Amino acid sequence: MIIEKAVLLLKSRTSGSSPDKYKQLLHIEGFKVSEVETLVFEFRNIDILREKLDNDTQYEGIIFSSPRCVQSVHLAKTDKEQLKSWKSKHNFAVGEATSKEALNKLGLECKGKESGNALNLSKVILENRTCYSKPFLFPHGNLKTDTLRDELEKNGLGMEDVLVYNTVANLDIEKDIQHATNNYNDLPQYLVFFSPSGFHSSIDYLKRVPDFPKAKLIAIGPVTEAAIKEGGCDVFGVTKNPTPQDLVNLFSNLFNYK
Repeated sequence: MIIEKAVLLLKSRTSGSSPDKYKQLLHIEGFKVSEVETLVFEFRNIDILREKLDNDTQYEGIIFSSPRCVQSVHLAKTDKEQLKSWKSKHNFAVGEATSKEALNKLGLECKGKESGNALNLSKVILENRTCYSKPFLFPHGNLKTDTLRDELEKNGLGMEDVLVYNTVANLDIEKDIQHATNNYNDLPQYLVFFSPSGFHSSIDYLKRVPDFPKAKLIAIGPVTEAAIKEGGCDVFGVTKNPTPQDLVNLFSNLFNYK
């Protein structure tokens, strides 16, 4: 059975102890919201990252592509003063959540919070390409794409990569989806996917619900949209940016809930 005006968020766990903004805003809009953690993260090479942070004079700044990248720097820093010299550099972040994480955890103000994806962030960085003579430090996960690197290198800018975390499927995802779907009998009307890897790790279990074809799939961003379509599923809606307000706005535009 499809549960009307119910949303299932298929995403990685929100960092920190603060309430999930997606849940908060959707509850305000009258949705019943549940969540399944699709992915977990294993940090690595923190000692290598720490060495690079100490050699700050070699870099123009840091590019953060996700909150996990911010967390890796937080794990690597040895004291509050270690990042002081980075505050005056050119630091960038993909999306509002990552930018906020960098400010709250590291005290670093980043440009690019309005970008939402790597391609858009590259455009923000390239607005002042003539100001940069050194490479950017780029901590990243194992599932990164080459979009950002390709766009910067085409314009003569360099990046120094450090692999700082691996993304792996939640080992309990089958059990968690079974619980969220009442033993594969019920399914929220809207399934919101936050990443291609999150989609791939959960879709086969969701399809076990007989009424799955009636569910409406929503993608957070165009990259996730492409993954869903490549997986043979229809996409009901796509957010422009990876923010809670953008998801609420999507529902508002589609259904005039406001």
